[in-house]
Amino acid sequence: MTQISDRHRVFFEASADAMLIIDGGVFVECNPSTLDLFGFASSEEFFATHPAEISPPQQPDGRNSFDKANEMMALAIEQGNNRFHWMHRRKNGDVFPVEVLLTAIPFEGKTVLHTVLRDISDRVELENQLRGRRDELEQEVSRRTQELEEALRGARLLGEAVNQSAASILITDPRGMIEYINPAFCQINGYDVQEIIGKQPSILNSGLQGRDFYQEMWKTIQSGQIWSGTLKNKRKNGELYWARLKISPVMDDRGEIINYVGIETDITDFIEAKERAENANRAKSSFLSSMSHELRTPLNAIMGFSQLLDMGKKTPLSDRQKSYVANIKSASDHLLSLIDEVLDLARVEAGKMQFNIQNVNLRDTLDDCLQLADASYNTLDVTVIDETRSSLPALKVDPMRLRQVILNLLSNAKKYNVENGKVYVSGELRPGSMFRLKIRDTGDGIPEYDHDKLFKPFQRLGAEKTQVEGTGIGLLLTKQLVEGMGGEIGFESSPGVGSTFWIDLPSYGAQAMPASGFDFSETLNMQCCDSLHTLLYVEDIAINRELMKAIVDEIPNLNLICAQTATDGIELAQREKPHLIIMDINLPDMDGYEAFKLLKKHEETKNIPVVALSADAMEQAKIKACETGFVEYLTKPFNMADLLSVLNMTIDG
Repeated sequence: MTQISDRHRVFFEASADAMLIIDGGVFVECNPSTLDLFGFASSEEFFATHPAEISPPQQPDGRNSFDKANEMMALAIEQGNNRFHWMHRRKNGDVFPVEVLLTAIPFEGKTVLHTVLRDISDRVELENQLRGRRDELEQEVSRRTQELEEALRGARLLGEAVNQSAASILITDPRGMIEYINPAFCQINGYDVQEIIGKQPSILNSGLQGRDFYQEMWKTIQSGQIWSGTLKNKRKNGELYWARLKISPVMDDRGEIINYVGIETDITDFIEAKERAENANRAKSSFLSSMSHELRTPLNAIMGFSQLLDMGKKTPLSDRQKSYVANIKSASDHLLSLIDEVLDLARVEAGKMQFNIQNVNLRDTLDDCLQLADASYNTLDVTVIDETRSSLPALKVDPMRLRQVILNLLSNAKKYNVENGKVYVSGELRPGSMFRLKIRDTGDGIPEYDHDKLFKPFQRLGAEKTQVEGTGIGLLLTKQLVEGMGGEIGFESSPGVGSTFWIDLPSYGAQAMPASGFDFSETLNMQCCDSLHTLLYVEDIAINRELMKAIVDEIPNLNLICAQTATDGIELAQREKPHLIIMDINLPDMDGYEAFKLLKKHEETKNIPVVALSADAMEQAKIKACETGFVEYLTKPFNMADLLSVLNMTIDG
């Protein structure tokens, strides 16, 4: 290894540039900066290495790196030195440009090459940007030149471009005194040239930005940096407008600021359009919330009374009456699902869809969905066949959204099928700890030209051939839900063969979760207690109070008292001290939140659990109820299973 004198060793080791010694065409010495530049851990990794070995196979000019490196070294020995650009490769594979200086040094009867490498990535990037800017400017100049019939060039062309610009442009001296404005400045701000020249840009100050705002602006541009931002300015007539402003300092050869150039764009229309869009979005959310409330309130009575009629405990129904009730339940369930689809899609679009990811028993969920799909009415008499194994892996998903996805795919497979058709459900483990659930139907299939429309809103492909009802957003929502849980969805379909939809979802592991064994009984008895307990129901709509009375009549160990207003409800709670209060949120005299706070202030009622009840199904309403202190949030329409679950959970036996 070539030795370096102690004096030169200090310089060699301390240099910020990468320095190496080439002897016999290979590296024999390198300094620490070389290791940093190439990402090597020790200098031994360079020893006996030819320059081409740490370079890409070819240089930018197409030459072979090995041959060209030998040529550059030979030229340096012949001329005494050689400076050139080169592409090297770091240890991690990144290729980067360097400037190389080879200096021939006689040493112990032979010639070695002292090599200095300097990373010029930033310089090359800047040169590329400048070339890009140059190309853009050349195109602009060419376009302007054509418009002006080759009449103006150079500085006159730039001046004309500034004059013709739709943006407001001003130039100030280093003190901020205005020296030039273009016509657009006058058009936007309403001032004549004579009124502006010699003044400061503060003439446009609306007073809506504080001193700190302008101090920060001046601090930035006085340091030689470009400042850009949005502010509200004032025209000559006093009218306020939004502007996007960019200020660039202009420096001389000594680096001293000689001018400031400001380019201002009136963005009032954009800001106002943005505000209108935000207002429209808020109006949409308000409308959806209102729609949910207005539709769910009557559905609560329809679905509740139909459930009571279907039970037929005290007055059994005839077969025909049962058929009528089944149709009512089916239609109301369908209407509720349409409402939920619209609201869910709105949540997804607003980025407010929340997922409660947990380990979910796929076997239990799938069995539940298959049972519901099998029980759902279908004029085509389609049969659902489960081909999955008895033991399925647990999934890391949102249980409610998983159920929603599976039910939607099963429902579609039944609806878009043929008479006496089949739906096959199967599953398989996939690479990357994913589980694929496949739902295959024997329907007419989807033509290839319609495939790209499938996951778009309001596309109900094939609906024109059937009497299938729907919103046309079910598959779009399903896709959003699957992707929100970290999964993927896809399909295969051919006309006359049928369609197979599949979902890939993350699995918890290959092991299966034990079946829950839960079986909801139709006997409406509270499991929490044997003695008689009192429920206070605060509801202003008479038919809903009648529904709750009818439900409670079926529960032997529960007594119901009702109030029509929040005020009456609070007084009744203080007097009767019920075991549980179900409070409607939308009450005539005060809302349920205010009533809840008053209940918690009274010694007699502060410890009584209160359940919120509302037709507002938006997520923020549920969050607000939880933060207020309600023990549960029931959404209208509720079913008896949900109500009984809340009773069992909240009433202490």
